[in-house]
Amino acid sequence: MKESAGVAPAFPRRGEVWLLNVNPITPGDPHLPRPVVIVSTNPRNRNWDSVIVVPLSTGLQQPNANFHKPIPAGQGGINLDSHARCDLVSNLEKTCLDLARGPLGSALSDLHMWEIVKGIRASVGDTN
Repeated sequence: MKESAGVAPAFPRRGEVWLLNVNPITPGDPHLPRPVVIVSTNPRNRNWDSVIVVPLSTGLQQPNANFHKPIPAGQGGINLDSHARCDLVSNLEKTCLDLARGPLGSALSDLHMWEIVKGIRASVGDTN
């Protein structure tokens, strides 16, 4: 199915950056809306009601190179240099995302996604 300009895609895709509008884990979260990177696979994203995400942050004072992966402004449609918080991976209902707006831009590069995956693995103690 071809998607027309200005219409949100049928489902969030791996590597895209979306805005999180509702945080069921932290009601009243002052950081909303917050950009998040979709890290779950496209078959899962298409068929499940939830997605696995990593939040982005612009305010880290001392980023940990193992867990906080830099994402430069412009990548994925973000406006500011950010860090992917690989230590805060979450499973969220798609309805928590700004589905009307859709992704902020094109998906992150394969290199940035690989760095995020390495950060997730490091945050759970996988050193292989």
